[in-house]
Amino acid sequence: MADWRPSLRRLEGAYAEATISSYRCDFEKFAAWCRRRRLRALPAKPETVAAYIEVSSEEVKPTTLKRRLSAIAKVHRIAGHVSPTDDEAVALAIRRAKRSKPGRPQQALGVTAERRDRLMSACSDDLAGLRDKVLVAVGFDTLCRRAELVALRVEDFTRAADGTYNVLVRRAKNDQAGLGRIARLSHATSRLVDQWLATTAIQRGPLLRPVYRTILASRYLHPSFVGATLKRLSRAAGYPAEESCRTSGHSLRVGAAQELTVMGHGLLPIMSAGGWKSTAVVARYIENVEMNVWAGK
Repeated sequence: MADWRPSLRRLEGAYAEATISSYRCDFEKFAAWCRRRRLRALPAKPETVAAYIEVSSEEVKPTTLKRRLSAIAKVHRIAGHVSPTDDEAVALAIRRAKRSKPGRPQQALGVTAERRDRLMSACSDDLAGLRDKVLVAVGFDTLCRRAELVALRVEDFTRAADGTYNVLVRRAKNDQAGLGRIARLSHATSRLVDQWLATTAIQRGPLLRPVYRTILASRYLHPSFVGATLKRLSRAAGYPAEESCRTSGHSLRVGAAQELTVMGHGLLPIMSAGGWKSTAVVARYIENVEMNVWAGK
């Protein structure tokens, strides 16, 4: 089998590092599956990919399967091969996989304003607890994805005329040009950021950092820390185990969109606040909002 890793290096600079890492991880799973069966992964035959879909569909979610197929297609194309994912055999395998698992995909539980406040109340009174409060509050106000949230730097925060902060959110996954977007913080969250900066004396670099007892590290948090922290705080706040399990690194983004809907904001302002390009994605997030458009009729 041809070595596919050098091909992925050609994506550097054109794609976010997280995207390239995801391609690498997902294609490695496919390549390992092929090795165990003595099949060729690059270039792969459509029949090989179709068989991989049928086996994997029993183990992973449809969204995970879709992501892995994207990686297979990208590696083939960047290596100069025709993507086997375009073949009819693969399309039929995908349809069979979808039909074998009917129903809607489960969405991350939204952390709305009320839940956000309970999570923040569950934070400890030490330095790590203050960091966790800032993580929850800033994540909610900015509607950041988890990778965007942990990538925020002190230099990205500028003071607005009313005393709050404007935040430059850099390189979202749908922002391949790297232009970023401007998010805005509430007065309460801005005061919390001020408290964090005054307590830690951070002047530049990562806003959110690992804390070892009373020692503040200088490096960035890993994106997985966001979901793990929200789950931990959810349990500490007394929420049921099922709800804590459904809480993920995406919950702040989902919950903030739902909260803005309840506040009466339209789809376009919500899309602007969260940096969305697709109305379909936002509509999916807010469909579970308990708001009856016919109330009072």
